[in-house]
Amino acid sequence: MAVSAILFTQEQARTLSRVSAGDLRHWRKSVPYLAEKPGKSARFTFADILGLAITRDVIGAFGVHITAIGKGIDMLFRLLADARPSQLPVLLVLVGADYAALQSAEDLAGRKLGRPALIVPCDRLIAGIRDQMIPFASPSDQAPLPFPPQVVKGGA
Repeated sequence: MAVSAILFTQEQARTLSRVSAGDLRHWRKSVPYLAEKPGKSARFTFADILGLAITRDVIGAFGVHITAIGKGIDMLFRLLADARPSQLPVLLVLVGADYAALQSAEDLAGRKLGRPALIVPCDRLIAGIRDQMIPFASPSDQAPLPFPPQVVKGGA
């Protein structure tokens, strides 16, 4: 039996990636990969959610307009879709105006970049998404019991 990927609704994807409805609507017009997602019934993979979070970071941190890097972001989504999920936490994303690449830090250290690129580490974004999906309560959330539990014998 083949294991299929978990798919998320558009609202779940926006929540997990912290992207507004207006931003996603605008990005769908500029990024062909996102435009291929059909309307309100669109379904997103974990890699898609990571791509949305990376796009949010690139646009927010650098003030880059989506139309300026739309081709690079489109390539990024396609690379993430083909990547092995277990490798994503150790990768860095390079996004240029018309290209994208996934590289490990070691591979990037020895590489000469011929074109400008924005570099985003995946590990921090994946941790943030994971923490939203699996919230862990801190041990201090429950008050200690004022008395220890005792075994009660039932009457016959």
